Amino acid sequence: MQLPLWIDAICVNQEDSNERDAQARRMKSIYERAAGLIIWLGKYNEPTDEALRFDLIRWHIDRVEGNSEAMARSALVLAVLLKEEGDLRQKQKFQSPDILMRLEDCVHTENLQVWVQLSRLFHRPWFERLWIIQELAVSRKAIVRWGNLQAPWPTLEKAAQFILRPGEVVLSPRIRRLFPLLGAHRITQVALKSMYNFDPRNVLTILQNTQNNKCSDPRDRLYAIRGIVDDNQDIEIDYSIPVQQVYRNWAEKRIKPTWTLQIFSACADSSGRGDLPSWVPDLRRPLGQDKPIWIATQALGSMSWGMGVRPDLLCRELRYSEDGLMIYLSGKQAGTIDNMTSVGDAVTDLPDPTDLKSKLRQILTDWETVLYTPSKQSGDEFISPIGFKESVLRSFYPWSIDHNNLSMPYDIWRGDDRSRHSLEEYVNSGDWDMSRHEVTLKEFERDLFPRVHGCQMFTIESGRTGIVAGNCGIHVGDELWLLSGGLTAFVLRRVNEVEHRLISPCYLFAMMYAVDANREWQNVVLV
Repeated sequence: MQLPLWIDAICVNQEDSNERDAQARRMKSIYERAAGLIIWLGKYNEPTDEALRFDLIRWHIDRVEGNSEAMARSALVLAVLLKEEGDLRQKQKFQSPDILMRLEDCVHTENLQVWVQLSRLFHRPWFERLWIIQELAVSRKAIVRWGNLQAPWPTLEKAAQFILRPGEVVLSPRIRRLFPLLGAHRITQVALKSMYNFDPRNVLTILQNTQNNKCSDPRDRLYAIRGIVDDNQDIEIDYSIPVQQVYRNWAEKRIKPTWTLQIFSACADSSGRGDLPSWVPDLRRPLGQDKPIWIATQALGSMSWGMGVRPDLLCRELRYSEDGLMIYLSGKQAGTIDNMTSVGDAVTDLPDPTDLKSKLRQILTDWETVLYTPSKQSGDEFISPIGFKESVLRSFYPWSIDHNNLSMPYDIWRGDDRSRHSLEEYVNSGDWDMSRHEVTLKEFERDLFPRVHGCQMFTIESGRTGIVAGNCGIHVGDELWLLSGGLTAFVLRRVNEVEHRLISPCYLFAMMYAVDANREWQNVVLV
């Protein structure tokens, strides 16, 4: 019996741009109509395993056995049990546990080598590819093949979900310390259902989720995701157009119809290479987004625009130069950066990847020390940065949705005199459950991590604090602006008397009150 197979690398002439255009447009329907998707991850041992071996040695796992079919089979059994444990946790919410075997009952649970083999599976290069996201999303049935073994895709996906959020499962500390190293995030980053904050009505949300996936052609940053979002009318597949023009055409088509600046959230000093205007997202590099702000603004923007654009979110003025390289807007300057911290790094030289407490505390302490300013009345006194906690938590208007959830554990977690007093008050008022004290603080650390790692704080002349993604390269002297049509403050860098470069969106404490309401709107030209 012959089995017809369709393999894109073989069936599409990659050298013919017309054929690539035509096949890319019908890629979604090809995978939708296929009886199934076979995911070949290679043999049990691959050259790519070497990089993983050295990473494990860094965490004092210096005896990694060679892989074999028996060991690989054990790793897949472990994945099944992780999936079952996750299912059990879900079923317990509905009071109907029917799982026959618990994770702690499995003979493989404490076998370090089996976890390493599962990690080898998760680290296969296939999970780095951008185009596979669409393949997985639309296929009827996906099977993972590893050597002579196979497993349903949903099993691996659910196992990865459990590893990323293990909760209070009973496992030895040496095994739990492995969890951040296993590469489970590589599975969820290619599965639409597992992506955090993915909204098919907003293509920017999947651009954020897929920014670390690999593609050989930078135009595929847009083309490869066109078939899995409803919000794709701005993307036209044409491999004959240079990448810079593809990005610029897409940006213009997103801005003009809505008269909003939501797309600016994806800019990170886009003009740094010199071949794009600063207001056009350069999808060849990580997006310029502080993750908590990104999530809040994309959700707020999608909600507002999905129900009809709110008048206060519209640009007061919006036009382009004749050559299409400059955009004219209205804005109000909120201040100038006069001090800034280093970029937070919570992972380098971390003794225990499951213990973030000491590293996060050290970063916050260092940030506070840098941002304290001498008193104008007395050089011996220092003034604390205004809105430091609110900036770290991104908890002041219009991002107040998490304020009540994070402010309380932040006070307790910092552990100073005020925090101990707060803990007593919170316990007495019934707001804090001491039986879950340690678990709640661990959950808070997971929420705090993306608010600190890879971020950079600053102050403006008034002493107000702000925070920005660290990959944007802000400078002392950069200006903070509120731009009509935007949901955040923005860091702009003055080029000359009338022109600015867009550096990044950012969080600015009390943003809406940082500028005198009576101050006139000014013309802003972004190049």
